[in-house]
Amino acid sequence: MIHRRRLGGLLLLAACTSGDRPLHRAREDPSLRLGDSLYQAQQYDSARVIFLSGLARARTAGDTLLQARFLTELGLAWYRLGNLPESRRVLEEDIGLKARLSIRDVTLSRSLNALGLVARDEGRHTEAVALFERALLTARSADDPAAIARAAGNLGLPLASLGEHTRARAAYRELRSAGQRLGNPRYEGNGVLNEAMLDVWEGDAPTAIARLDTALVIYRASGNRTGEQFALGQLASAWELAGEYNRALALLDSALSLARELELAGEVADNLRLIAGLHSEAGDWRRALRYYEQADSLLRAARYEGMRGAILRGAASAYLALGNPRRARLDAEEALRLHVRSGEALEQLDDLLLLTELDSTRPADAERHLMEARRIVARLDTRITRLTMTVADARAAERRGDATRALGLVNAAAPTLGPGDLWAEWQLFAVAARAANKLRRPDSAVVLGRRAVQAIERQRGNMGSEILRRTLITDRADVYGELVVTLLRLGRNDDAFAVADGARSRGLLEHFSAVRTTGPEPDLRRGDELLRRIDLLMRRLREVEPTTPRERGVTRDSAALLLDQQLAAARTEYEALATRTARDGSRASSLLGARPPRLAEVQAALTLDEVLLEYFLTSERLIVFVVGRDQFRVVERRLDVAVLRHRIELLRDLWSNAQGNWRSGLPVAQALEAILVAPVREHGLIAGHRRILLVPHGILGQVPFAALHDAETGRFLVEDFALSHLPSAASLSALRNSVTGRSLKDEAGVGLAPFPHKLPASAGEVRAFGAARSGAGTLFGREATEQAIRAALGGSGPVHVATHGTLNVRNPMFSRIELSPPGRLTGADNDGRLEVHELMGLTIRSPLVFLSGCETGAGQAWADDPIRGTADLTLAQAVLSAGADNVISTLWRIRDGGAAAFAARFYTWLQRGGASLALAQAQREMIADPAYSNPFYWAGYILSGEGRFGESPKSGITASVPLSKALLSVPANPRRTP
Repeated sequence: MIHRRRLGGLLLLAACTSGDRPLHRAREDPSLRLGDSLYQAQQYDSARVIFLSGLARARTAGDTLLQARFLTELGLAWYRLGNLPESRRVLEEDIGLKARLSIRDVTLSRSLNALGLVARDEGRHTEAVALFERALLTARSADDPAAIARAAGNLGLPLASLGEHTRARAAYRELRSAGQRLGNPRYEGNGVLNEAMLDVWEGDAPTAIARLDTALVIYRASGNRTGEQFALGQLASAWELAGEYNRALALLDSALSLARELELAGEVADNLRLIAGLHSEAGDWRRALRYYEQADSLLRAARYEGMRGAILRGAASAYLALGNPRRARLDAEEALRLHVRSGEALEQLDDLLLLTELDSTRPADAERHLMEARRIVARLDTRITRLTMTVADARAAERRGDATRALGLVNAAAPTLGPGDLWAEWQLFAVAARAANKLRRPDSAVVLGRRAVQAIERQRGNMGSEILRRTLITDRADVYGELVVTLLRLGRNDDAFAVADGARSRGLLEHFSAVRTTGPEPDLRRGDELLRRIDLLMRRLREVEPTTPRERGVTRDSAALLLDQQLAAARTEYEALATRTARDGSRASSLLGARPPRLAEVQAALTLDEVLLEYFLTSERLIVFVVGRDQFRVVERRLDVAVLRHRIELLRDLWSNAQGNWRSGLPVAQALEAILVAPVREHGLIAGHRRILLVPHGILGQVPFAALHDAETGRFLVEDFALSHLPSAASLSALRNSVTGRSLKDEAGVGLAPFPHKLPASAGEVRAFGAARSGAGTLFGREATEQAIRAALGGSGPVHVATHGTLNVRNPMFSRIELSPPGRLTGADNDGRLEVHELMGLTIRSPLVFLSGCETGAGQAWADDPIRGTADLTLAQAVLSAGADNVISTLWRIRDGGAAAFAARFYTWLQRGGASLALAQAQREMIADPAYSNPFYWAGYILSGEGRFGESPKSGITASVPLSKALLSVPANPRRTP
């Protein structure tokens, strides 16, 4: 769906000049001249104050002609400031006063024009047409060419919204010609700009872009910044239509900044709506919803009813995607009501098609909406509306089970698709692929499925932000899944593996390659401003409500309500800025999605004792690709993904705290083992190996695989295998190439314990790291600053940080590692909070980073679809992204004493073998220790990365090595209150 911009009508009013004076000569007033100059300089609030003061004096003096003049100007100022109710009240008083005074001159036309635009923005398009026609008639009676041009151009606005494009186009061309004759660049630019938007509405992106470039030249040459704002925003819609989402977002950012600077409330809201639409197109539904809510809040304050419908529909689409159909229906029905009242045909079409999706279980209602939509399409008869209807009809045919019709519709539409129709192309060919499968034509289904995937990939390529690219792929996960299943049915397992891993690497973790290069200068300045504001709010929060976590972190920031809300809003804006300015450039681009994996390369990167399990979820089955040095097999099983999700959530709930009898979770761990591991084990595919490399999909990334329990043997998975996680199968060879030659003899590394008094065991933990790493630096308290950890991460040795970790649920890019603040703050890079967005911008050279804090590997798994998985960054992912070869992190909150006991065991074993084997041995020892056998203390630790740091060819650790006794003295009681 193309997110159309409304036409830029309020530009036309700024074209008035001092020549627009009443025929009944009013006494000249200095306030009029001053107010007019401020208005022309686009200082609308200052102009409003001057006009109000002048109106009061005119009323005191009983000068009705002067009152009328001030009312006109005041109505325009209120309109510019976005206060439609006040503008309507003032303009209606103005027109009534002129009627009593029998004023029929050009200023009446101007007042009628202004009220027409108010009516149009209120969604009263029929009333707006009548007002503009009266304005045009009055202007012709006064024989004023400028007023005639202005009224004619404005008349095109509601005509376009009502679907009368031919009349609207003629009006805009008349306006442009008048502007050229009168030497008025404002009129000329407006005529070009509004005709360009008709081109967008009709699906002609190249013509629209050419016209809008012309309009920009005209506006900039004449210093018309309001016109420039409109042209930038409308150019964004044209580039979106062309499929160039990156350009569209950049243009909208510029338009939004300019609209805010000029205090154009309606345009701020419209730009926010369009930004939300692009995030929706990318599948970033939660962020889109935030933008829709911001825009709706602005419009409610200004009572811009005419724009609210499109925002409500956008929010409805987001709610539907996020699993809230009830709220989606309420918003969609309200949007349709508003658009029926205003008579906006194109908007009604989109409303009806969304309601068709919502009525998928009510065929009669769905067909009724489709019939109404078809009538609108027949009346408008543009390429874009016909294509939109074809997509809806194909999806409807699929829901009815009519695969033949669905396939026929797609085949008929395919030749008409253009380069900018990617939004329709992927949907049509995804429907066609499913239809071909239903008709038992798997070869055709593969061809059609690849066409759908290729369209998604081209969409992805047109999004400059890797974060948006990631969300785009995750939102289209079912298209990849359908193709994977079809390829497997045809026995093309290698191809299926490549598609599955490609979806994973280009989708779920593509944020690894985000925010590694600088954005445009205005973005940098705005980002700095936001960070400074965030720092100020954080300092105020600490003053108002200091927080002392009970353990190594809390699940969310705690603060006084008002400051907390302001902080969340500032963080949200910064996240959005970072998302839109992110570009390619990190080494992760080579790890994730540069090309599909070659099976031979993946196998060559494995050792003989390793097996790689790549999991791929579809809506009905689990597929496991099993890759060994000399084997490749595929295991499938049908499952209910909702049941899978509930079991994962239940296990985490039971074992992510130390309360109660942990053995009550064993049946759940056994049920998950039966789903995820038993099918592979029963085929003998992991026998003879000692290490498993996991590539989980979607919600499986939050599974504590180490604690999966075999009911027959009574053993946890980690008791038989060392485990590590990878972002994709394709990343394995790249990761291992990057660590060639690294060993334990490299730089000793650095350990940091910023809060040894609040977290007493953290000091012992870092001392254990230092004892195991001869020559390692150990930093405690005030020495363990953010600057210190930045320097350590840039070195070539391991880094261990024992501190608070904070998962920020509302703003994941602000999840953080807490460090000691310096005595005197020196900037955001040394404020004691190393946050995800900062980690993503670092260059990390450390081969191993151990994040011994709470939830450093956790994400908002439960807020997302089980297949698509979490869309949020974690601290561990950000560290791996920035260059670390291995990261140890936690899936849930940990306790101080337990964390120290675990780390001591890990580093003792790391001296004798690689990272994944040392982690496994530490977990095995914790299992055997009655003080720590509860999975809460050991199951939440996961290793992400290549897994072999510190390993020599003659490593002495094997899966059968007997568990050692207590290696270091650690407290038996794990509970410590800082």
